[in-house]
Order: sequence, then C-alpha cells, then structure tokens
Amino acid sequence: MIPLRSNQLAGLEWKQHSAFARAYELRSGDTVFAAIDFKKVFGTLAEATTADQRWTFKRTGFLTPMVTARVAGSEQDVAHYKPGLMGTKGALYLAGGEVLEFKSTNFWGSQWSLLGSEGVALIRFSNQGVLKHGAHIEVEPGAADRPDLALLLCLCWYILALHQQDSAATTAVIAAG
Repeated sequence: MIPLRSNQLAGLEWKQHSAFARAYELRSGDTVFAAIDFKKVFGTLAEATTADQRWTFKRTGFLTPMVTARVAGSEQDVAHYKPGLMGTKGALYLAGGEVLEFKSTNFWGSQWSLLGSEGVALIRFSNQGVLKHGAHIEVEPGAADRPDLALLLCLCWYILALHQQDSAATTAVIAAG
C-alpha cells in the first residue's frame, strides 16, 4: 500500500475482493492506496487502512442511525455522518466543524457525490458491478489537495457499502413477500 497523493488520482476505483467477502481496496491499476475490511459478516464495524492512517467506522442507532469515524484505537470521533430520512442523502460532519453533503445524484442511486459547503462536488462515485460491488471515483480539483482526502474516500465508500447492503436486504424481503 502506498500513500495517496494529488498526482495519483486518475483511474481510482473501489473494488471488492470477492462477492463473498466484505473487503474492499481503493486502487488505480495494480496500485493499492487504501483498504476497508468489515470485521464481522453481518456487523457494521469496519477498519479502513491507508499507508498513513487507520480508522474504524461503525453505524449505530436504528430510528436515528449515525456513522462514526475514529482514528483506530481512539474513542474520539474525527467525523460522523447522519443520513436523511430516505437514505439517499445526508450530512457529513468533520471534527474541525466543516459540514459536507453526501447524496445520490441519480434516480437509481448508482451515482453519488460528496459536496462542499457551496454545493460544489468534491468527490464523485459511480457504482459498478453486480456480484462484486465497486465504484469508479472522480476526485475534483477542489478536493485533490485536502489533507483529509483519504478519510473522505474511505468513509464515503463505507457509507455506500452499507447502503448497497441495506438495499439488497430490502429487495430480498420484498421479493420474498
């Protein structure tokens, strides 16, 4: 794994190792920049690792869910995400006070954007894959030099992985009913 730098942002993709494993890598070609591994098959605790940092992500709550991000081994949140009522958008609160919006940008929920305070896209995710979940990533120039870029890429992907899992579960329940 190598550190993610602003001159290496072309061709970024999140890729799932296996359709049966909840493990993902942020790659460009053969180069790995980050990994996210869920700790349990059905749990929401996951660890994100980059060359420079490790974080833990966890979803808590049922009626008012929230996702927290912490530096691994710490009890202090570095960010937290509160989804909106329908789950297709929410607010990402960073420890420094900045609030970003993360939302689906198309009807099918296959494209998502992380927006800055002025509503300008910072990062775009285009979901791909059926059996193995992944996404093509576009990092906009306004986000390329952010010191928290790796955290944002990992946390947003974690949120999308949970969203995809929840959508699949809902579809299965509807189909069975």
